[in-house]
Amino acid sequence: MEGLFVNGLTDRQASVLAHFVKNLGLKTDTMHYFKTEQFLEDKSSIDVVVFEPTDEFEYYLITTTGLSAYQFSQDFAPAELFMLLPPSWKMDFEKAEYAWPVYFLQDIAYNIVENKMFVFPYQVYRSSEKKYLAGTDTVGGVVVFPEMLNIEILEEKIFDTYTRFFQLMPLNKQELAKIDDIGVKDYVDFDLHDADGPKLVVKEPMIKKGATAIDKIIEHNENSLKGK
Repeated sequence: MEGLFVNGLTDRQASVLAHFVKNLGLKTDTMHYFKTEQFLEDKSSIDVVVFEPTDEFEYYLITTTGLSAYQFSQDFAPAELFMLLPPSWKMDFEKAEYAWPVYFLQDIAYNIVENKMFVFPYQVYRSSEKKYLAGTDTVGGVVVFPEMLNIEILEEKIFDTYTRFFQLMPLNKQELAKIDDIGVKDYVDFDLHDADGPKLVVKEPMIKKGATAIDKIIEHNENSLKGK
């Protein structure tokens, strides 16, 4: 894979990207690479990469690359986190309503390292007590198995150990409160699943442009049906 990626990548970072290319059919010539500052003198930066959809894989995939360089316990495998965005997502990084997943994933990754946390399914990360990124009401995330994807995506041997690849679902304040109420396992097993399968793709941004009179009537009726 040498020569396909941006300059300055570590061997681990290149291996992480190669893992997605090999197992999902993603392409490096249409990916967007976001470099960050080096976190520690003896460690690499934790960068974020956005892969555009291909004929083989219809979603945008956004992933950390370099998080797995940090392992705080031998009981937990080194890991990277990724998110799936719908194919209609606009890759307009100048607009907050579309660019926020890049900064959110970066913030979660650095929060994990700063607090020497572990990455494993059902782990909940809280990045803020209130909305902190323009364009979204996301304040945290929960780690889940990448069950929408083929089993090969789950791990890759990089150097002498296996690196795990887990999916991260963003959470808003209400969803975090529900997790506190019913428990994270029930939230993942039931709220993120329905008759059509798991709902593990990040929702399109909701941009309110001023409600019309008919919009207000519809909202009132919907709330009445829900018992509000």
